[in-house]
Order: sequence, then C-alpha cells, then structure tokens
Amino acid sequence: MNRLIEGGILIWLGLAILVAFLIAIPYFASDYWITLFILVFIFAVYASGWNLFSGLTGYTNFGLAWFIGVSGYVSSLLIADYGFFWLLAWPIGAVFTSIISIGVGHILLRIKGVYFAISMVALTEGTRELFGTKYFAPITHGGLGVPFVAGIQLPTLYWAILALAFCTVIICYKVFSSKYGLRLMTIREDEQGAETLGIHTTREKITAFILSAFLVGLAGSIHFTYQNYIDPSFAFNINLTLTPIVMTLFGGIGTVFGPLIGAILFTFIHEILWAEVTQLYMAVFGAILMGLILFFPQGLLGWMKEKGILPKNRKL
Repeated sequence: MNRLIEGGILIWLGLAILVAFLIAIPYFASDYWITLFILVFIFAVYASGWNLFSGLTGYTNFGLAWFIGVSGYVSSLLIADYGFFWLLAWPIGAVFTSIISIGVGHILLRIKGVYFAISMVALTEGTRELFGTKYFAPITHGGLGVPFVAGIQLPTLYWAILALAFCTVIICYKVFSSKYGLRLMTIREDEQGAETLGIHTTREKITAFILSAFLVGLAGSIHFTYQNYIDPSFAFNINLTLTPIVMTLFGGIGTVFGPLIGAILFTFIHEILWAEVTQLYMAVFGAILMGLILFFPQGLLGWMKEKGILPKNRKL
C-alpha cells in the first residue's frame, strides 16, 4: 500500500516538474526551440482531435484539413479585416466550425466505411476550390490569401497552444475513460450491435465529430496566427490531414497519449533527419515509417501494452 502511495506521489511529482519545465521554456530557450515546440503542440492537438473521433468510432476522417481551414479562415479574417483581438477571434473560428460540422455530420455520418472518408476529402477539396474563386474573393480574398499581424508575442503564442494541448489531453482522457467513450468504442467494434443495445449511434458520432471539430479548429486558428498568413491551398492542404494521422498511428491509435507521443517523436525525428541528411531525409524518414508500420502496427503505446510494459487500460 505504501509503495502504491509512493509511486503515485512520484508520478504526480514528475508530471508537475514536466509541466513547470514546459511553461518555463520561453524564459530560457531560443526562438528556434520555442517555434519547434509550438509546432509540436499544434500537431499534437490535431492528432488528438482526429483520434478522439476516428480512433474511437472507427470512421476514418480524411477531412481534418477542412476543420483547420474553415476555423483558420474565420479567425484570420476577423483579425485581418475586422480588427478582432486574437483571443476572441480564435474561439469564434472554432465555434463556427463546430456549428457547421453539425450539418456536415448529419449528412455524411450516415455514410459508412470508405465512402465517408472519400466524402470528407471531397468536402475539403471542394471548399478549397470555392474559397479561391472570384465569387468568394470579396470575403476570402480569393487565391491572394490573407496576410495579417495579430500582434501576439511568440512566448504568449507558445503558452496559448501549450494550454490548449494540455486541455485537449485532459478532454481525451475524460472521454476515453467515460461511458460515452465506451459507447463510441462499441460503435467502432460493431455499429449494428451497438444499435441493438439501444445506443443512438448517429447522435454519438455527431457529438464526437463536433468535439473533434472544435479542438482541431481552435488549433488551426492558432496555427495560422503563428504563420501570419492564410490562403486556400495552405489552409486546406492534404498534408494537414495526413500528418496528424501518421502521428497518431506512430504513437498508437485509440489511445489517450499515443497522438501526443507520436507528435513529439515524429516532429523531432523529422527535424533531426532534415538537419543531418538534407538530401536523403525523405527517403530515410519514409523507411523509418515503413518499419514502424511493419513492426509496430498498433503504434508504440499499443506495442507496449501487448508486451505488458503498460497495462491494457483504455485510460492510456
């Protein structure tokens, strides 16, 4: 009993030290490291948001960039054209995306399997083309994009995305360990069986879809504020969908901490390879990803659970 108490104290102490270290980074780190951590946390939220829906329901969302782009555009236009304060523009963009995703979810979440995935890709590509046309140019500035300066300092931006990443992990933990999360997992394993048990599958899927849209959209607003620029090809880029998915697969799909671990390792490995083997880093990076998929198909956390290194607990 005493050992368990001591172990719990050590875990909480370690977490407190880690959080204090992350908060203090802007006080001693260079702009390069602050920027790198900002990108890590942005993509950690993207990956966790994707995993919150797709990892639990089994519906592969290839339209993550749609959440990112819509929210990013709303918040960026509010800052650039209407002089909104960034702290107000960000949540407005995320809420707007969540509201729109209700209608999208009602329509597309009745489609299953590969058809849903293709539909989300089509929605993303269609929105990208629409935002770049002359018809939307008075609102979105068309293909010219929207350069803007939000007036936020780099350390403040870092602390904002750190707070969002921290909140996202807590939300994911609460959902994964709740009865609601268990209902979503039931849908993933056998949707028809879930319906016979009395689970309102469409409602549960839409709720997870909206929550994912809000978190990912909020991170998207922060992302484009960090870039000080947005345009259709950048906002709805397929890489903004694929990269978080790879990160989640890297760390462990359907786990709480897998996307966070995947985002950290993926970003740092990518950065090291880019610096050390500039000419061949994409080939080396691709080989590493292939090896991980072949030998760790369930991700690092899934592999550790299988080997007994970590307990087989859905709270992890």
